[in-house]
Amino acid sequence: MLTFRPAKVADAAAMRELQQLAFAEEGRRSGTREIPPLLDGVDAIAQHIEHHVALVALRDDVLVACVRGVTGERAHTIRGLAVHPSCQGQGIGSTLLKALEAALPMPTRIDLVTNTLMEGNVPFYERHGYRVIENTTPLPGITLAHMSKQRAGDA
Repeated sequence: MLTFRPAKVADAAAMRELQQLAFAEEGRRSGTREIPPLLDGVDAIAQHIEHHVALVALRDDVLVACVRGVTGERAHTIRGLAVHPSCQGQGIGSTLLKALEAALPMPTRIDLVTNTLMEGNVPFYERHGYRVIENTTPLPGITLAHMSKQRAGDA
């Protein structure tokens, strides 16, 4: 059985472990572990849970997906959407993303950054209404897509 709920501070270690699994391939392809989801420590994740929005998905009480949102006055930022590799392609990430969007207070937009080396990332977010605003190359061979979505009713 799959359940979704707000993250608890006690989930921080499992969220970090999941991020390590889910973003391992991105780190390998990028040739660096210097990407935010791989650098996040348990304490940083716990602080995020205490001060921002974080959701988890559990299958039979085992954490299989997580996502965090950073709230802002005019825009929110999505961070670290992670789905266990064995659970990818089952709609869990989509459900969790929609739940996070619904849990965020109404800003004018929601932003995120994703690595284009992972071929499915940009199309995944485009299916959910996000559009590429710009691409940046922070390191040779790594292109990040900066994406944004206007909230319903916003101009």
